[in-house]
Amino acid sequence: MADASPSVERALAAPSHSPIMQPTVLQFDGLLGDPIFLALVALMLLLVFFGYLLVRRTLLSLREGYDEGYR
Repeated sequence: MADASPSVERALAAPSHSPIMQPTVLQFDGLLGDPIFLALVALMLLLVFFGYLLVRRTLLSLREGYDEGYR
């Protein structure tokens, strides 16, 4: 039996890894030095904290109103 042709050998070989398929590692060095990114992160954290306080105050007032109405 004759040897396999080069195209068959390439088809059966392990796939070559292109740079597009390489796993990427997140690099935070550039992001931590970017003041706009830090401002956006701070703004998002403030909005989450404000939302928590708003929901907490609303639920506490609701419970207080139910307690006053019960009496």
